[in-house]
Amino acid sequence: MQRVLVLALLLLGANCLKMDRFLFAPWIVDEYLRPADVDSVAWHVRGIIPDTLYQEVELVSSGGNRIYGFLIQPKNDTCRDDVTVLYCHGNSHCINRYWGRVELLWEMGYRVFIFDYQGYGKSEGGPTGDACLADGRAALAFLRGRPEVNPDRIVYYGWSLGTFITTYLAADSLTPLGLILESPPASADALVKEGTVFDIPGSMLTRFDFDNEKRITRVGVRVLMMAGTDDSYLPPGRHAKRILAAAEGHTVIDMCWAEGAGHEDVPYVLGPEYGQCITSYVGSRVQEQ
Repeated sequence: MQRVLVLALLLLGANCLKMDRFLFAPWIVDEYLRPADVDSVAWHVRGIIPDTLYQEVELVSSGGNRIYGFLIQPKNDTCRDDVTVLYCHGNSHCINRYWGRVELLWEMGYRVFIFDYQGYGKSEGGPTGDACLADGRAALAFLRGRPEVNPDRIVYYGWSLGTFITTYLAADSLTPLGLILESPPASADALVKEGTVFDIPGSMLTRFDFDNEKRITRVGVRVLMMAGTDDSYLPPGRHAKRILAAAEGHTVIDMCWAEGAGHEDVPYVLGPEYGQCITSYVGSRVQEQ
């Protein structure tokens, strides 16, 4: 019996490493935004932001590792509602993959900051739960120290994996002007448990404190959440609806369902409604401030 228990624990430990790895799929590059490294069609990158309006920045995160990001200034002299969007991207590729999404927010008139987690793009180190949360804190500290950024008007925007970082920042670090969650997982626990055949807690197979369902109750601000009704990767009934249920009585969520959208195409299925939804939400948060 003791041998069986030891063997089970060893197997769980090995699976833990495998399950942790499946949350991260980074691309490493030595230079950002090279045309050869950008799938402009699949990633909807149009190249509409002038080179003069963005700069690559280097930050120091946990363990002394350097992480990299881009600060994109608004297209007009005046930033829309004086709002800066802190964008936390998904689990795959690097900043290149998400540049088309940055362009959408920039078109709306906002200042945007996007960064790569440790182990992604040019960022040093390796991706772990703690490292990603530390990277989010470093990115927020950077923005709050910028002279052109109003620290009271920062909106956290997370997509997929990035929603774990944004809800963490909102609940455990600093209440933002607004919080936008796109295609959010309920928790790493839920993701891992869905990927196993054993009826055991997902927490036994992952060490990461990624939990939107837990943190949504104390983010301290009204939230905008967007999800596709046909998301096969994160079925809304097991993720978005769980977050909605957890928030009830604690946090108000403005829900935007993208009919027919999957996990990755919510902005493009929504079309003009995507921009309307975001600008309306952010504008209302400015008025309520």
